[in-house]
Amino acid sequence: MKKTLIISAVVILLPLSFYLFQPIAVYTTGWSQLPNKNTLEPLKVHQDSISKKADSLFRDIFNNLKAPAFSVAVGKNNKLIWSNVMGYQDIENNTKASLDTKFRIGSTSKAVTSIGLGVLLQNGKLDFDSKVNQFVPYANTDLSEVTMKQLASHTSGIRNYGTCFCFPIWEYYNNEEYATVEESVSIFNDDELLFPSGTDFSYSTYNYTLLSAMIEGAAQKEFRNFMQVSVFDPLGVNIEAEKEMNPSKHLSKFYDIENKKYKEVYKVNNSNKWAGGGFLASPTDLVTVGNAFLNHTLLRKETMHALIQPTALKNGQINKQNYAIGWRNDIIESKIEGLSGTQIIHHGGTALGSTSLLILFPEYNMSISLLMNRSGSSSDLFKYAYDIAKLFISKS
Repeated sequence: MKKTLIISAVVILLPLSFYLFQPIAVYTTGWSQLPNKNTLEPLKVHQDSISKKADSLFRDIFNNLKAPAFSVAVGKNNKLIWSNVMGYQDIENNTKASLDTKFRIGSTSKAVTSIGLGVLLQNGKLDFDSKVNQFVPYANTDLSEVTMKQLASHTSGIRNYGTCFCFPIWEYYNNEEYATVEESVSIFNDDELLFPSGTDFSYSTYNYTLLSAMIEGAAQKEFRNFMQVSVFDPLGVNIEAEKEMNPSKHLSKFYDIENKKYKEVYKVNNSNKWAGGGFLASPTDLVTVGNAFLNHTLLRKETMHALIQPTALKNGQINKQNYAIGWRNDIIESKIEGLSGTQIIHHGGTALGSTSLLILFPEYNMSISLLMNRSGSSSDLFKYAYDIAKLFISKS
C-alpha cells in the first residue's frame, strides 16, 4: 500500500511540478547553434559621410550585442534621418529582418501610452488628480482613491509581478488570454497597497494596467481602439497591441542567447499589460512618436512639459528614478564625453526575447530608438544610443 501511495504521489507531483515551473524546464532544453554572422550586412547602404559612419558603427554594435536582429532609427527636426537593420527576424526560416520588422517594446509601451494620456488631458477628460473611482467602477476600495498621476508615476503603491496559484507560478510568464482590461485588473485588484499612495516609489507595470482602465472610462472606448484612433492613426504609425490570435505582420520571433546558442523564449501572453508592456513596434514607429512628442504634432507644448516633469512625493522629494508620466527625465552624467549635461527623456523596455530603448534629446530635437530580438537589459543600449547620437549631433 505504501509503495502504491508513493508511486501515485510521484505520478501526480511530477507533471504538477513541470507545469508550475515550466519556464525553467523549457529554458534548459532546445538550444541550437547560432548561424554564422560574418555573412550578414546592414540592410541599407547610405551615401553621405555621416550616415556611412553610422552604418559602420551600427555593424560594430550588432556584432557586440550578439542579437539575432538589431534595428535602429534616428529622427531629427521632426524627420526620420537615418535607419538600419541587420540580422534575422526568424532564424529557423532564414528570414532576414527588415525596417518593417516589429519587436516587443516592453516597458517602452509606457511612454507610448503617455501620449494617449496627453490627448485626454488636453481634451479635459482626465486630469492628474482624477481618481480611479471616477472611471473604474470595479476597482477595489484601496485602488479607488489612487490618482491618475500616482499610477502613471509609479507612486500608487501597487505591487509588481509576483507568484500566483497558476501555471506557471510566476505572473511574469503569464500565458493566459485576457479578454478585457477588467479581467487584467483582477490579477491585483484585491491586493493591499505596498504603501500609502504618493508617499513612495515602486515601479510596477500593473500601474499601467489600471491606468488603461481609467483611459477606457474617460474615453468611453476600449483601450486599444482609443490608442489606434487618437494616437496611432493621427501619427501614421503601425504600433500594435500584441495578440496571440492574428499576430502582427512582420513580427519578429523572440530569443534567448547564451554561449553562441539560441532558443525561442517561453511563450507568454501580454494581454494583461498592453499599456505598460504589451505593444509591438519598429524603431521608425517609435522615432515617429518621439519626433511628434518633441515637435508638438499631437500634443501642445504645455502638455508635453507636464508629462515630463518628474513626480514629487508627498514629502516634496522627487521620486528616486526621476520618473514623470511614462518617461524618465535625466541629465547625462559628466563621464559621457560630448554629451555631458545634456537632458534626455527616455524609457527602456525588457520583454521576453526583446529589448528596447527610446531616448529623446530635446536640446537637439532628436529621437533615437534601438530594438533587438533577444532578452537583455535596456541599460546595455544607452552607450550605443549615445555613440549614435554624437554622430548626428555633429551634423548640426
